[in-house]
Amino acid sequence: MLPNILHQLSQAIRDRRCVAVRYHDQRQVRVIEPHAIYTDERGDMVLDAYQTRGFSAAGRPPPFWRPFRLKKITALSILKEQFEPRTSEGFSTNRLKYRNGVVAIVQDNRPAFTYPAQQTEMGPFLPEHMRR
Repeated sequence: MLPNILHQLSQAIRDRRCVAVRYHDQRQVRVIEPHAIYTDERGDMVLDAYQTRGFSAAGRPPPFWRPFRLKKITALSILKEQFEPRTSEGFSTNRLKYRNGVVAIVQDNRPAFTYPAQQTEMGPFLPEHMRR
């Protein structure tokens, strides 16, 4: 693993920024939305990411979820493009694989429900002299 890759990916997760990566011995670039870095059962550091475009060795057309072993990422670049956590595509911070060693994980800070803004008056506005 190149120095700084862990730090850069952790920062991209915190800032919800897309990342362009080169993986393994491939020259082609993949654009991903990094969601979680964790240690797997073998002790390897793994990145769970949603690939939105770019190369797929299996020829699978994006978008799709994919794990990346950090030691196989040969280059990366943080992009200006931002993303929202892919909860509707199956991402959850409660997965069992994240319980034994999460390094960084994207947080969905949006409330599940927000109440509409409170209105103080209903109906037409009253003239100033008639208001209490």
